[in-house]
Amino acid sequence: MPEPAQLREAFRSFATTVALITTRGPNGPNVMAAEWTYLVSHEPFLILVVVEGSNATHTLIRETREFGVNLASEEQVTAMSFAGHFTKRETDKLSSELFEPIPANRIRAPLLAGSVLRAECRLVREIPLGAHTGFLGEVLEVAVDPGKRPIILHRGPHRLGSRIERPESLAIAVTPAATSGGTKVSVEGELTSSERAGRPVSLRLLDLGGTAVREGTASTDRRGMFTWETVAPPQPGRYVVEAQHGSASGRASLDVT
Repeated sequence: MPEPAQLREAFRSFATTVALITTRGPNGPNVMAAEWTYLVSHEPFLILVVVEGSNATHTLIRETREFGVNLASEEQVTAMSFAGHFTKRETDKLSSELFEPIPANRIRAPLLAGSVLRAECRLVREIPLGAHTGFLGEVLEVAVDPGKRPIILHRGPHRLGSRIERPESLAIAVTPAATSGGTKVSVEGELTSSERAGRPVSLRLLDLGGTAVREGTASTDRRGMFTWETVAPPQPGRYVVEAQHGSASGRASLDVT
């Protein structure tokens, strides 16, 4: 088992967003900050929120079978911290000016204005996860504010940075990666480029001396994907498949037995 300091560094190495989870019970509405909140399905639209078993929100979701997911925006960083440091048993957090509760349409729990996303969820499943429970919620209604940007947690809260633009590149892989001579092999590849649809890709199967033993071409589809099928050489050994488009190239290995 890793040492506690190692575990802490490992946990802090991940990057996540943060959601403010809202509920309503016999003692009124509540909010908690939940770092472990994930989109897990598009159809149906499902969100998973992971809550520690002793948390008041855990009890309220289980009892009411519903919850609100409010994806925290940069402007809500103080609210996020406050919601995570106090419990419903200690104080009515939503009385703070940090929060602007607004009524939901399909659930009794309030939602929070100023969030990147507001989702009204109906509980469909509970998943035991150690000391926590994963509450899987079906989204009944959702609203998004495209003008808001999410908080990113990675060794503390951060702003979302600029998009990483991928350079023009080729990536390929061979299936099967190890086979016998004379067997059909398939090369799957992806061209990353601003103009990636309908592009020719040259492919060669080389022995370790660099001599081409198979050659061919493929054309990318609208997503930049392509397939090339060939036959493994009869001679055993290590071979390399090489793909080329302009200045972009990719390589993968093939072992023939």
